[in-house]
Amino acid sequence: MIDEFIDAYSDDQIYLELIEKLVNDHPVESNVPDSIKYSSFCRLWIVMMVGSIEMIIKKWANPEPMMFDIASYFENGSNEERLERLYKAFEIRGLNPDRECFDDYLACKYIRNAYVHGEWNENQRNYVAEKGLPSTTMSFTPEHYERVKKSYYHLMNGLGMANSMNSLIKSKSGG
Repeated sequence: MIDEFIDAYSDDQIYLELIEKLVNDHPVESNVPDSIKYSSFCRLWIVMMVGSIEMIIKKWANPEPMMFDIASYFENGSNEERLERLYKAFEIRGLNPDRECFDDYLACKYIRNAYVHGEWNENQRNYVAEKGLPSTTMSFTPEHYERVKKSYYHLMNGLGMANSMNSLIKSKSGG
């Protein structure tokens, strides 16, 4: 049985992608400036993305002893330290983590925090700007949207591979 939250985030991701196409193909909405459309698409995607990745780690890694290093994402430490632990867990499994995707995920986490809480932490805003993403929630482009989606898919696919490897090892060992 599929977890309701994994299912919900999957649906959100699918529909956000469909909405982009519907809006861009619409005779009136397609004329809305990209800065408005893509800022909205990015904000919605980023909120979904951070929630989804953290929920996947919680649901798949926390209960599994062989995925303790992935579950360590939730242990104490700065966001940078926590993400570095996740990066190393991908590396150990031979999943070839893309540093830029991980850096973009951290920037997205900071953007999400600013958006959800209604204010920026200036250190986080500076990190976002250093990574080449907008330091305002109103300045996203189609290229930014593709970039945040790439980050999400990279992390989600890596977590899926780690979960599959864990399941395979468990099945081979009778677990």
